[in-house]
Amino acid sequence: MIRGLPCALLALFLASCGFTSSGDRVRDAAKQYGAQAMDEGLANAEFFICRAASVGSVYRRYARDKQTAEAWKTLCLGDPEADILDSTEQ
Repeated sequence: MIRGLPCALLALFLASCGFTSSGDRVRDAAKQYGAQAMDEGLANAEFFICRAASVGSVYRRYARDKQTAEAWKTLCLGDPEADILDSTEQ
C-alpha cells in the first residue's frame, strides 16, 4: 500500500499538469468547480460580513475610521454615503 502511494501521487500530478490525455479534463474540472467553490465562498463571506456578524464585531472592524466605514457601507448597502442610523430614534 505504501509503495503504491508515491506512484499514485505521481500519476495524479502528471494528470493534473496536462502531461497525460486526462490532464485537460482534470484541469478543466478543477477550473470549473474551483471557480464555483470560490464564488460561493465569497458570497458566504459577504453574507457573514453584511448580515451575520454581530453589531459589535462590525463596529470594531469597520467603524475605526471613515474609509473603512464607507467600504463596509459600499459592500453591504451599495452606497458609501448611506445613513445606517435612524435619525428619528436618536
